[in-house]
Amino acid sequence: MLHKKFWILVLCLGFIFPLMSHAQSRDRDVDKRDLQGISPKYHKYIFSVAGGAAVGAGLGFILPGEKTPLKLMMIGGGGASTWFLHTHKATLGPFRDWGMIASNTALGSGIGWLGCNCDDGLVGGALLGGGGTAVWEALKNDHAAQNTFNSAKNSNSRK
Repeated sequence: MLHKKFWILVLCLGFIFPLMSHAQSRDRDVDKRDLQGISPKYHKYIFSVAGGAAVGAGLGFILPGEKTPLKLMMIGGGGASTWFLHTHKATLGPFRDWGMIASNTALGSGIGWLGCNCDDGLVGGALLGGGGTAVWEALKNDHAAQNTFNSAKNSNSRK
């Protein structure tokens, strides 16, 4: 146990000291450039997800139940992330699809866990939310799959 803690300390110091020496090696005064980019205006996605999780946790503390704050925090954070990604199409760039999958996985997990108050609900909700979103994101720009679906839908409506 002592050896493990020693090596963890060595790794942490090994990562921190090179970063500190590079940051302190510059010989210039502090100015506006040092604070550039640290603003809620530039990090709207992170702040909206954190805000949704905070609102959910706050509601969870008000409502009775076991582990309700964690469940509602998952629902609030996942819901806020999903809403933000639906309304801001350029957020996360090429990783937007993965962000949608993660958001809906958290949302589905929270809803499933809250619904049955068991671990099966948590796993089922995660699989439904994440898997359903993965299928949707994979097929939303697949014109062959959309044509097949539309032709099957049209052939059923004729009968």
